[in-house]
Amino acid sequence: MGKASLLMVIGFSTALLMIGSNISKVSNSAMDNYLSYYRSSMAHDIAAAGTNMAARALWENAAWRAGFGTKSFMGGTFQSTVTDLGSNQVKVLTTATYMDETSTISVILQPSSFSRFGYYSNQEGNIFWITGDTVWGPMHTQDNIRVSGNPVFMQRVTSLKGLIRNYKTDKPQFLGGFESGVNVSLPSDLTPLQTAAGNGGKLFSGGDSICIQFQSNGSVKWKQGGTNSWNTDALSSFAPNGVILVKDANIRISGTLSGRVTVGSIGPTGNSKQGNIFIDDDLKLNSNPQQGSSSDMLGLVAENNVVISDNVANKKDVIIQASVFSRSGSFTAENYDSRAVSGTIQLLGGIIQSKRGPVGTFSGTPPKIVSGYLKNYKYDTRFLYDAPPFFPTTGNFEIVSWFE
Repeated sequence: MGKASLLMVIGFSTALLMIGSNISKVSNSAMDNYLSYYRSSMAHDIAAAGTNMAARALWENAAWRAGFGTKSFMGGTFQSTVTDLGSNQVKVLTTATYMDETSTISVILQPSSFSRFGYYSNQEGNIFWITGDTVWGPMHTQDNIRVSGNPVFMQRVTSLKGLIRNYKTDKPQFLGGFESGVNVSLPSDLTPLQTAAGNGGKLFSGGDSICIQFQSNGSVKWKQGGTNSWNTDALSSFAPNGVILVKDANIRISGTLSGRVTVGSIGPTGNSKQGNIFIDDDLKLNSNPQQGSSSDMLGLVAENNVVISDNVANKKDVIIQASVFSRSGSFTAENYDSRAVSGTIQLLGGIIQSKRGPVGTFSGTPPKIVSGYLKNYKYDTRFLYDAPPFFPTTGNFEIVSWFE
């Protein structure tokens, strides 16, 4: 009996020693794993911080390419390089080290294009967004945003001056958030677009208007001045880089585009008779992005106004599939307050304008259209990450990819 008890004690002691040894090994392994995770997490956080510092430097100065040499941060170090990739894209590569752990983050940025806005204005005037209004796509104004009732804003909204409610009970719905104090100013001129047109695009100059009719087969019909003789060219040879620009004159445009093009019109400062784009008929994409994949994309860029012409073709609805940009004027309808009721503007894209322009007039309660157009504006979501060729930019960069 005594011998059995002794064996039992020895057995239990041996088992406890083995269990204790295993617990110790598990504890040590757990501590090693914890320390390894901590070191790798710290290295990753330092790399992310260095990347954000580099992105901030690019935001403040788009020409910055110096990068960062070895910098001490949070007990570790990081280095960042900034490299031009072409096509206006920039790569930021940050490598961070914490103790024996290394982490690398690669980020690609490109200039932020105004085409990313579903709606932009420099001046809103005394115009309110009201119950029943729905704004698709990112929105910004350098003015106050004025609301009455419960308008709905589907994506992020920013404003330089803030928000004004018509009544204290107004409840606008900012489904993507709202931020005031954000400054996104229009460019001082359209020189980059003119440079692109003169280097691989098509540049017209002189006092004669240009008429352009896009063809669904990838060609373009065009004529200059009052002639009745039309020219037809393949877009690939007419404007290889996708930019067509008229200097010191106007453009009249219509048709169905197969390709990627930015059409621009610039004129002398203060001369509103030039630097305009007139939409003479429907302006569509050959492949409608609402109906499937599409590589067709159009930008309209005017120094002054983008105008829906008052003509027979536009008497009943008008289709516009483009990002519309007016640097110093508006997107508007010709004779908006005296033309007959003309149906609906069916716009797919975005509107960027200096001053919010009228396209019709209303009266009565509830309001009824008495001249011009109703509005049916939808956002082309491709513009969140893509832009027509050489479309005006905000001067700042935005992140298009982040790899860890």
